[in-house]
Amino acid sequence: MPHNSYSNLSDDELLILLQDNSQVAFESIYDKYWSKLYLCAYNILRDRLAAEDIVQEIMVQLWVKRSSQNIKKLGPYLYQSVHFQVYKYIKRHHVHQELHELKEYAVDNEAESNLMLMEINERLEVGITSLPEKCKMVFNLSRKEHLTTKEIATLLNITPKTVENQLTIALRKIRVYMGHIISLSVYFFVF
Repeated sequence: MPHNSYSNLSDDELLILLQDNSQVAFESIYDKYWSKLYLCAYNILRDRLAAEDIVQEIMVQLWVKRSSQNIKKLGPYLYQSVHFQVYKYIKRHHVHQELHELKEYAVDNEAESNLMLMEINERLEVGITSLPEKCKMVFNLSRKEHLTTKEIATLLNITPKTVENQLTIALRKIRVYMGHIISLSVYFFVF
């Protein structure tokens, strides 16, 4: 089948062909989704190279794991993959960069940093006490007791997704309460 005729196939048909090792089907998926996925990643990261790397990695994994993956809907799967990889990138790169900068600042200004950390700890505690009870409990179990999402879910008899949602709510409220950079420094220095 010529390459241009693959562009008329549905995602489901392309997935079937991809699982049968069709490189042309993969190229059609690549052509159809690459720029959309890149824009999705770029709109969050605002980093061209990182967005390109993320989409490339997703496409490589799609090809490498073509016969072993059980993808129900191609578009949602690819967009979810982008969001997951962007989250991992942010967690791994941006936060570590800010942590490094904060540590350099702390070394350069140790006395001032100690005062700042004391103030941040006080503000954090006030922020935590202002959280709804369930958010507060989940936040403390996660950040102070260092329990995993699954452990918290089991302990509180709730789903892991509920734990993630409660952590998201807690972190969002604390970030608003304390300001973005302060919440990042608290996350790494206090816990």
